[in-house]
Amino acid sequence: MIEHIEHCAPVPRTSPTSEPFYVYVMGPYTAFDATYSFPDADNLESPFIEDPLFDPDKHRNKIARHTYEAALADLCESIRGELGAHAFLATDIKTIPTVQEAPENEPGMSVLDQSVAFSAVSDAVVFVFTDAGLTTGAGSEVGAILSDFNLRRRNPEPGRKPRKRIGLFLHNEFTSASIDEVPYTYDVPVREFTSKEQLLSRIQGFLEDIRREEKSRPFPVYEPY
Repeated sequence: MIEHIEHCAPVPRTSPTSEPFYVYVMGPYTAFDATYSFPDADNLESPFIEDPLFDPDKHRNKIARHTYEAALADLCESIRGELGAHAFLATDIKTIPTVQEAPENEPGMSVLDQSVAFSAVSDAVVFVFTDAGLTTGAGSEVGAILSDFNLRRRNPEPGRKPRKRIGLFLHNEFTSASIDEVPYTYDVPVREFTSKEQLLSRIQGFLEDIRREEKSRPFPVYEPY
């Protein structure tokens, strides 16, 4: 799996470390669009929610990206450019077909299994949520991934990936009953942000903590299968 990531993940222009540092970024790929839910949405100034990451004029029609996915892709580009890490989305890794994409009689890998595998071998995992994105699918992936790593509280099995390598970043106005429960269910802390600049600063601190810890105590890499 790491070979697929090394082959496909976009490379930062400069890196603060000699070794590549891979950051898997997850979040919703589709933005909430009021025109799909409300018949009078045309009367709104904009059918989209004002957001620190998603810009409808910039991201809605970006080639080969689904609305909010384009905003996450821009975030990855900023992480690569400003923090020097190899940040990537699942859709950047184009060498692994999903079950539906795989040719007949050839194996594919489900979207969830891919996310688990990318999370397992990455140096850090960043989950990002704001109110502008449709979070149902991404929210369920968070729980599935953390459960697969045996991180649910009171789980007697040993953890397969250190919690320190997993970051949950929420916009300060974001609300979701299931996502809000993650710190209590999986003991993964939440970091709030109000702007993209603050989000990048919080991610930078998160990555620096991992790098410092790694120097003194190398973390294991979980092989899911």
